[in-house]
Amino acid sequence: MPAGGRNGAPPALRIALWGNFGTLNFGNECTLAAAVAGLRRHLPQATLTCVCPDPADVLARHGIAAVAMSKPDPPFSEGTSKILRLARRLRAELMDWRRVLRVVKGTRALIVAGTGILSDHGEGTLGFPYQLFKWCIVTRLAGGRVAFVSVGAESISSRLGRFFLKTALRLAVYRSYRDTHSASLLSECGLRTNADPVFPDLAFGIEVPAGRTAAPRVTIKRPCVAVGLFNYRGRGKGGASAAADYDAYLGKLCALIGWLSANERGVRVIIGDLAYDAAVGEDLRARLERREPGTAVAPGGLDEMPPASWEQLLAQLAAVDYVIASRYHNVLLAVLLGKPTISVSYEAKNEALMQQVGLGDYCQTLDGLDLERLKAQFLEMERNADVLRSLMAAQMRANRERLEEQYRLVVAELSEK
Repeated sequence: MPAGGRNGAPPALRIALWGNFGTLNFGNECTLAAAVAGLRRHLPQATLTCVCPDPADVLARHGIAAVAMSKPDPPFSEGTSKILRLARRLRAELMDWRRVLRVVKGTRALIVAGTGILSDHGEGTLGFPYQLFKWCIVTRLAGGRVAFVSVGAESISSRLGRFFLKTALRLAVYRSYRDTHSASLLSECGLRTNADPVFPDLAFGIEVPAGRTAAPRVTIKRPCVAVGLFNYRGRGKGGASAAADYDAYLGKLCALIGWLSANERGVRVIIGDLAYDAAVGEDLRARLERREPGTAVAPGGLDEMPPASWEQLLAQLAAVDYVIASRYHNVLLAVLLGKPTISVSYEAKNEALMQQVGLGDYCQTLDGLDLERLKAQFLEMERNADVLRSLMAAQMRANRERLEEQYRLVVAELSEK
């Protein structure tokens, strides 16, 4: 066969996209959609595969082949000894390393595509950090390359988690972060990041349908505000303290919605994660139905239909004038659409994002949420809305240009012999 492939055609270029995709988190899904679109623009000849927790969901949503990131633990009958359980788990894990080798054989690159994947929060010893470690090592052993593209780092608390993540990152031929906060956190964990660039979050590269970017909606009588939900304190399932914090959170949300409604603003309730936030919507509805003082909602003043996809979420955000949200990608998509936005965050990544787009004055944290200050921030944001829209539009153009620059860098790195 000729060196170039059958009939002299260029050899197939196989790229695997690795991440927490297919798990009903709309931020992760819009990131994957943006990465797929960007790679298809710059590497149209490439064959894309996704490595993720739920391959069937990725295939249905994104139309690309997908494989499971890991295999489930082997089943055990009742009474199986601890030693036998451990032996079977070790055997199953060795078999999974062999499976990963078969998957990555012939793959040019494993690309870790955005999201806040560099974290061991809630993952345990063998969660995403270990799986990333495994896939990166096997990819390199099989002759492929590893690239981390606009990734985010969040809490990394365990020594083993730090080891897995740092080892995976050190195997990469290209690394970039979505904010300086992520680079600094990894530097504190012992990784040299001073030569690694910072580029915008990949989701800023989403193609927004015509007519959805943000002039104010002048055809309606009153402005509409999207209020985002978050499964704060695990919906209060972690004991008495978590339950009290979650109850207080719901009370503040109800009071905010009541204040907006009383001041002639419509409200659209939004979520960013179908697996976690939909139940918060049910809790909020039940709390509003108790009609506590200051939480009344005018008839027709509340829209709470949960989206089934990131595209539906984008359409919901496009139909409002202002946004108050907690989920990182709810905030990002709102800014992408040019909607003046307040972030009520659960992680420092939100503040980093808001600073980057010029909205640093419109931030609070969930733990320290001050409702009166939030009302004042909202009124100030309304007054400054035209200036903020102009500022965001300029920043979004710059972000898109920077992301195109990054795709060219990644393609050049992957094309080197």
